[in-house]
Formats: sequence, C-alpha cells, structure tokens
Amino acid sequence: MIAENLTQIRNRIDEAALRAGRSPDHVRIVAAGKKQGRERIREAIEAGIRIIGHNYVQEAEAEKEDTHSAQIELHMIGHLQKNKAGKAVDLFDVIETVDNAKLAKALSRRAGDVGRNIGVLIQVNLALEPQKSGIEKDRVEELTEITRNLPNLSLKGLMTMPPFFDEPERARPYFVQLRELRDSLIQAGTLAPEMNELSMGMTGDFEAAVEEGATLVRIGTALFGPRI
Repeated sequence: MIAENLTQIRNRIDEAALRAGRSPDHVRIVAAGKKQGRERIREAIEAGIRIIGHNYVQEAEAEKEDTHSAQIELHMIGHLQKNKAGKAVDLFDVIETVDNAKLAKALSRRAGDVGRNIGVLIQVNLALEPQKSGIEKDRVEELTEITRNLPNLSLKGLMTMPPFFDEPERARPYFVQLRELRDSLIQAGTLAPEMNELSMGMTGDFEAAVEEGATLVRIGTALFGPRI
C-alpha cells in the first residue's frame, strides 16, 4: 500500500512542479513518521523513501536502528526544546524547526562536542498562531544572521506550517510569503544562494506548496494512511 501511495504522491508532485515550470527533481519527500510505527516506516524505506521526519525525539530514538543508514536522512520536524538539543544532534541530520537563537546556539555547541555538522532550517510562524512554534516574520533576518555564523551548523533555508484549511488554495498565500521571504533574504545577502530550501506543504496542500516553490514536502497520511 505504501509503495502505491508513494507512486501516486510522486506523480502529483511531478505534475505540480511541471505546472509551475519547475523540475520535479528539486522536490523531495519527507515521510512524516509521527505515530506510524516501526513497521510502516520500514515499509516506506523499502518503497524508496530517503528522508524520515519525526515530531518527537523519543520516537526517533525508538526507531533509530531501523533508520540508521548512510542512505536515510532523519529530519526533526516537530518543536524542539533547548534541553533536548543534545539528543537531537545525536539522532538527526537536519533540524527543520529552529526558531530562536538559544536553541541554535545549543545545537551548535552539542554538534561541536560530538564532531558533527547539522543541517538546520528556520521555522517561520507566518500566521502568528500562538499554538504553533516558529519565529515571527520580522525577526527572521536577525535569527538567520546568528544561525548562519554558528560553527557546526549548516543553514539550509526556511520552513513553515500554515493554518489548517479544508481548501488547499487558502494555504497558498503562506507558501508565497515564505518563498518571497527566502528570495528577499538571498537578495539582501542574509542567506547565501545555496541556502534555498523551502520546507512547506503537507498531505492536504502539498501540490499548492510545490507550485509555489517547496523543495521539501512533509507527507504523513497520504503516504502511510491513518495514524496507528
């Protein structure tokens, strides 16, 4: 089932990318493994998934032996508390949810301690939803400057999670905002041109996200089916 779902998702990504005049090769799938269990995650990897995203450090820890491979990237896609920065550095290749300088500095210190270089994205709360993590849009430039100059971190780009809408088109303005924010930061020299990742779009709206420039889409239900 997961292999069939993955084929359908990739076809939809291809079509969305081509509609926008983009190469489908520039869009990667992050399989959102929240509460999916080890068996489903193994099945996804066997089907060809190469990035697994976790919302919780403890889930990633429990499934480490199934995902520990040079071919598999582990991404942290949930809120990360500063006191779990050490474990996160030990487990993940990319932290997509950096939203404050204290967390970035803690990750940098821990990565230096263990001799690793960790990829990071800055999470932006474009809708200013109080229940969601992410830095405000007008503070992104400052955090970007701090983060890109920290040792042992590799700043990759930006991430956002728009409000939930029944209609994917209602999420599109947030994807446009993130793309325009990235482009303005690159133009200003705050982001280097290669720091162009945009992690945005989930099961309900990933096609709109791809059309607006997403390079990483976080897919859970459409890939795995309902959570266990």
